[in-house]
Amino acid sequence: MDYKRKHIIGEVICDKKLIVKTNERLIEKRELLQVELNKKGTKMVTIVMMNPSKADSKQSDGTVNKVIEYFVNPFLRPLNERDRRIDDLKYLNIINLIPLYNPKPSGLVEDIDEIISQFNEEYLKLLLESNIRKIETIMSESDYIVLAWGMPEKMSLPLYYEQVAKILKGLESLDKDIYVLRVRGPKGSEYHFTGHLNPPHPSRCKILGLVRVDVKDLYRIVPRPH
Repeated sequence: MDYKRKHIIGEVICDKKLIVKTNERLIEKRELLQVELNKKGTKMVTIVMMNPSKADSKQSDGTVNKVIEYFVNPFLRPLNERDRRIDDLKYLNIINLIPLYNPKPSGLVEDIDEIISQFNEEYLKLLLESNIRKIETIMSESDYIVLAWGMPEKMSLPLYYEQVAKILKGLESLDKDIYVLRVRGPKGSEYHFTGHLNPPHPSRCKILGLVRVDVKDLYRIVPRPH
């Protein structure tokens, strides 16, 4: 899938690296995807999603195009801060809890097992730690942060929530504007938290808007009152 060139300017920046290549499997990682939005502004927004699907410097995917199309809007108003107008966005960063490419998040378990088989558990640990350090750096440089990692269908929950906890812990010390997405799901329901109280992922939903949140003690994501 191509990028919609009317929405972006210049080349897409992609930090992509090969991890495993065998006759049966190709595993790559991406710690950062950055695009320059085709609009006036100077500020940077970062969205944290689950894992990369296909998008890199040459090709996009449905979710990335959807996110770009939303943020290229001339201005945005948080749904619980209607007197607030966000009209200064220029750069969009896409980062992920798990940096491994896979269009099916349910396949991440097999990818993780393969990495451990090819290397060892310490290698996987260092790979994930590198990703968290990158996330912390990008978030510290950003003006707006959107949490959008959803809930994977098949994943080691301790590993998943460990990454979530590290990101939320990092946000506690940052004075940033933090948001989740308000979405409409495939069945028509509208929400800004999943049934497991995770921020929704935009892949199978229509993005309706942003909801301003705060990160509280014990890794709680709490919407600000209207």
